[in-house]
Amino acid sequence: MAVRVKLRLKGEGKEAVVSTLINSGFEAKEPQLIIPLKLAENLELTSADASIEDFSSAGGSRVSGYRVEDPVEVELVLNGEPSVKTFAFITILPGETEAIMSDRLASDLGIIILDLWRGHWCLKNELGVKQRSSASPQEWR
Repeated sequence: MAVRVKLRLKGEGKEAVVSTLINSGFEAKEPQLIIPLKLAENLELTSADASIEDFSSAGGSRVSGYRVEDPVEVELVLNGEPSVKTFAFITILPGETEAIMSDRLASDLGIIILDLWRGHWCLKNELGVKQRSSASPQEWR
């Protein structure tokens, strides 16, 4: 299993709640979120100003995506509890099937991974007090 959380993404007048994979190996200096093309279309982000960005992937290969220039608001959905909000830079990656967050975005949201294999996590202020379970995977096709 992996750790996935629900994020509410707010695009150009549209929003979506999406299960998002936390990838601690996705190291970034700024909060970043990779999303599939279909999700970007649903959020109407495909018409936004964008540039090409290259990423290193597992095994040393390179992939290119479309980086949306303006960051979008992301909200960690906590089922009836006060949410945690921040901003993230979006890269649209054709061929990707789920949203993937960088280590920096997870940190900005205060997410602590407790058990990667079982998919358990908590917020930084809940450490030793609360354990949460991962959201179900969601594919965008």
